[in-house]
Amino acid sequence: MAELDLKRVTPIEWAGIGAGVLAFIDSFLPWYSISYAGYGGSISAWNTGFAAWFAVLLLMVAGGLVLAPHFGTKIDRLPLIWLILSAVATVLIILRWLTLPDDGGLGDFGVLGNTGFESGAGFGLIVGLILAVVSTVAAALTFRSAPKTTPGFGENPTVA
Repeated sequence: MAELDLKRVTPIEWAGIGAGVLAFIDSFLPWYSISYAGYGGSISAWNTGFAAWFAVLLLMVAGGLVLAPHFGTKIDRLPLIWLILSAVATVLIILRWLTLPDDGGLGDFGVLGNTGFESGAGFGLIVGLILAVVSTVAAALTFRSAPKTTPGFGENPTVA
């Protein structure tokens, strides 16, 4: 087993690793909040639905895969895998946000009467989306700068 040399981890890789670690921590913050007449509650990513907790898992796996080569594990097409995992996580978080039950701000304007009802995305969901976007951008930059293995004219396409 190879030893981890932190000096060899690039800043872009740190973005992916950090997004995975921070996504795990963020998953325990409020992803959905509701309040009524001064009383309220919130739920974490683990209770907000499949799109929330699965997106967190995807970011954690992506972070682990980015870190794995520094421990001596070879992962073929790592930039592409990282990009797919983080992009899917970003889409899932956006879909979760769009499908959360929400008063649409109507309680703020008194349209529903003075009910005191408010609900919507919590701080954790917003942070989770930011982390997913950071990981996606870092993965896209890594993918873009990765060497391409397309065979040239007259080369055998089965040999990598």
